[in-house]
Amino acid sequence: MSPIALTSSTTSPPGVPAKKSQIAAANLDNSLVLDGTQTPYSTTSTAVSEYDGKGSDPGDYFGTLLASSAPVPSTKPGATVYGSAIDVLEAFAVKHSKSTFVYDDAVELGFGRRLASWDESSVFPVQAREGAGLELAGYAAKSAGKVSVFATTSTRLDLASIRGDVVVHLATTAASESLELVDSLFAPGVIKSLTSLPDDWEVVFSSADEIVPNAAKLYAGEGKVVHVVESTFAGREVAKYTFPSVEAGDIGFTLSSDDNSDDKDVSVVPSGHARVSGAVLRLNTLTPQPEALAAALAGKTVSVVGGTKTDADALKAVILSTIYSAPTSSHAVLPTVKSVLLDAAQATHSGKTVSFYTAQSPLPELLAHIFLSSPSINTRLAQFGSVSTRGVKSVLALAQGDAAPLTPNHRSDVAWVSDANVLKSTDVLGSLVDGGILVLNLPWTEEELPVKLTRSEIASIKSRNIRVFLLDLSPSPLNPIRETVAFMLLYTGTAKLGAGVRRVLDAFYSNNLGRDEIEDAQAGLIEADPSTWTVPELEEGKVEKLKSAWEWDAILGVSIHLDEDTQPQLGASDLAARHLLFREAYAADADVSALRPSTPDETFLVTVTENRRLTPATYDRNVFHLELETAGTGLKYEIGEAIGIHGWNDADEVYEFCSWYGVEPDALVSFPNPLKAGTMETRTVFQLLQQNIDLFGRPGKAFYAALAKLATSKSDAMTLKFISAPEGAELFKRLAELETVTFADVLRRFKTARPSIEELVGLVPEIKPRHYSIASSQKAVGDKVELLIVTVDWINSKGSPRFGQCTRYLAALAPGAKVTVSIKPSVMKLPPDNRQPIIMAGLGTGAAPFRAFMQHRAWQRSQGIEVGPLVYYFGSRYRSQEYLYGEDIEAYVASGIISHAGLAFSRDGKDKVYIQHKMKQDKKMLADMLRGHGKDAAYFYLCGPTWPVPDVYEALVGSLVEEAGFERKRAEEYIEELKEEERYVLEVY
Repeated sequence: MSPIALTSSTTSPPGVPAKKSQIAAANLDNSLVLDGTQTPYSTTSTAVSEYDGKGSDPGDYFGTLLASSAPVPSTKPGATVYGSAIDVLEAFAVKHSKSTFVYDDAVELGFGRRLASWDESSVFPVQAREGAGLELAGYAAKSAGKVSVFATTSTRLDLASIRGDVVVHLATTAASESLELVDSLFAPGVIKSLTSLPDDWEVVFSSADEIVPNAAKLYAGEGKVVHVVESTFAGREVAKYTFPSVEAGDIGFTLSSDDNSDDKDVSVVPSGHARVSGAVLRLNTLTPQPEALAAALAGKTVSVVGGTKTDADALKAVILSTIYSAPTSSHAVLPTVKSVLLDAAQATHSGKTVSFYTAQSPLPELLAHIFLSSPSINTRLAQFGSVSTRGVKSVLALAQGDAAPLTPNHRSDVAWVSDANVLKSTDVLGSLVDGGILVLNLPWTEEELPVKLTRSEIASIKSRNIRVFLLDLSPSPLNPIRETVAFMLLYTGTAKLGAGVRRVLDAFYSNNLGRDEIEDAQAGLIEADPSTWTVPELEEGKVEKLKSAWEWDAILGVSIHLDEDTQPQLGASDLAARHLLFREAYAADADVSALRPSTPDETFLVTVTENRRLTPATYDRNVFHLELETAGTGLKYEIGEAIGIHGWNDADEVYEFCSWYGVEPDALVSFPNPLKAGTMETRTVFQLLQQNIDLFGRPGKAFYAALAKLATSKSDAMTLKFISAPEGAELFKRLAELETVTFADVLRRFKTARPSIEELVGLVPEIKPRHYSIASSQKAVGDKVELLIVTVDWINSKGSPRFGQCTRYLAALAPGAKVTVSIKPSVMKLPPDNRQPIIMAGLGTGAAPFRAFMQHRAWQRSQGIEVGPLVYYFGSRYRSQEYLYGEDIEAYVASGIISHAGLAFSRDGKDKVYIQHKMKQDKKMLADMLRGHGKDAAYFYLCGPTWPVPDVYEALVGSLVEEAGFERKRAEEYIEELKEEERYVLEVY
């Protein structure tokens, strides 16, 4: 199949160039000239490398090409540079400072990381520990020049002891309890601490485009300044900047509003990542001009925003003090000022966004540099590393005008995947818009695609009209050039590279764009046809592995390691006593028997009151009903929410492992407390392996790589290293998917790779809670949670039995057993009007949330509340075996709570009947309900496996076409409108 243009249309015939893509149209219309009349690069451009294509290491060429336009201390004022605002700030600070101090916790977050490579004689590393900053205080007091400091909001700084001309740059980036990187400005206590600094310190806040100009002003004056820098999102984005010169000027605030804001209501917030709707006054300093601030807020209702009530009140006090110090305050119309907690507004995204999933590739940066040359396109690039995935996600945004900061899971129009490992664990399609484009830059054939992708991904691609392109290039060190050509073919919507575009790329790559590179890219780019793919049925007894969103937990170029002082330690028998005596260091609980998972989630200890099997004992599937008593725990839940079960590993298997591994189950292990920084936590080996460590979970490649370094046998070491390498992908896949090996299995197989128990804490992840839809309404059942669960078990390719960790744990619980749980919000929410109809479609245990819906509507009716009709579709294999809660359903039908039931038991008849067949029989009723308005506007919900989603979608679209007279395109648009209104809700797995 020949390459065709990148477009959101799904009707273009193969081999015929389609109309220009939305990306191309949006940006070419914004005056990006690619017709050869002008190019962004000239022969004298500093961004053009001197590489002639004949060197021994093309990788150095690409690195040199990118570095040639990066900001460095020697950059002249007024020069155009490509980099992040933080890159410019770092270069500017070193250029205008006599000495620069960089704290190691800032370096670990990528703040000040490059400084030492520029000037070792004037850049000094500082450890982020108590007392380490004394050298800084002493030096600043004696220095006759500007001193710069790079630290974080978590760094222990004794600012009261610092004298002299100092600028302290604080990064507002921190690692959360889950080790993901987050913005920390609104973390508890940060704003309050900033408002409590000594009076001789000025506090300045900078975000996005403010960082560079504010830095220019800070270095023009003298004094002591804390510069709070938004370093997590917008501050890291690669963009185009003019390198500044020192320039005096006032730093105050900005006042802006959206189109729907009320001029009388204003929110006041420090400039940073937080997005607040309505009229917003963003503070760039805690000491703005009183007269200007009083005039801006006169007569208005002012909401001062903070992360906590204490922080908001502290900032409110600053605002009031500033206003009342204005000379005109005695006769001015003063504002009404209140403090509120941060409730961030949903960011709006304009333009087009491309997400690249790579291992190590310069492509995203190369493309960013190409587009940064355009004066009419706001080009930004943000990169987010992941330890768990061992890759990088780069988000490239092309927009006209201002746009929201880029985040790790930013909605994208195009997903470009060049690392197959990413697809194994990451939900790439989750952040891709409907109708978006998936580019697989992988050595796959079109025939292999339906096999390489999971059934959920195939179903998503088909139901969401996602276009799929393959880019298969032969290995070459110059492939970034070929990939650039392929991207520009998609971008411009042409099957062949235009002359104007070719001249632009050839100038950028210093005349290294040859005919071979262009022809290889044009021949290697093909579009697949997902309409020919079939969504496979899930095999009986198997549960498809859920993939997660991208976890940003690593900074590019920064190694992550544990401090030696906080490594896990196997302790002596008196360690427990020390934990009780020295609670500050060990964070001991008053009730040491109340064991809990190491999780920041609010957890509750509940009691099992019933564990009842619903399917016959002779049936091959164990579906059971579980009831949990919550009285006295404070646990509350809403209709449709899910409960997280913090399950334990099987006790007998843990004891068996301890015996084989040669460790004493009652020995104590001390390790860093993930919930309280700077403290240690202690548990027995048995408790750790049963309740914390996912010993019987499935290992990733990183585990094999870590064991390879520990193996004492050369054979074991080589095999482990091979499995973890790209060349061992097939063997890794066989172990993970066919043999379904666990961490314990791998340790048993490679006996010479034996980490200590202390090391296992760092190598094996914690047991994650498994979430189950709650099958009850709290208003109907009181202090109780009811669950509908099916045990997960299977036989692997070696004939060994395997079990789902959490369902095995739950199935074995007897009445009286204690269980640790947490609550998770869900998309399954009841309509806002009790009279609105509800259409429910549940497959197997997907019936759980709908049982809660039924209970709730029945309770409402008992209270005299008018309720709308319920339509219930349910599917399973046999009515006699799996008609889950069948007696309840029949009673609800008889009482009128359920107005119509469509029951599909696929194995009972000669022909297989599924819920979509029942829905097609009811097409007139469904068409009428979906088109209802007001109290008659129906809500549709589907819960269960993903495989029926396309067929259910077709049944609904068909009902609108056949019974409502819609054209198919209009019917599909109507379903999309229902999605936007949250009237078409899917919870599938």
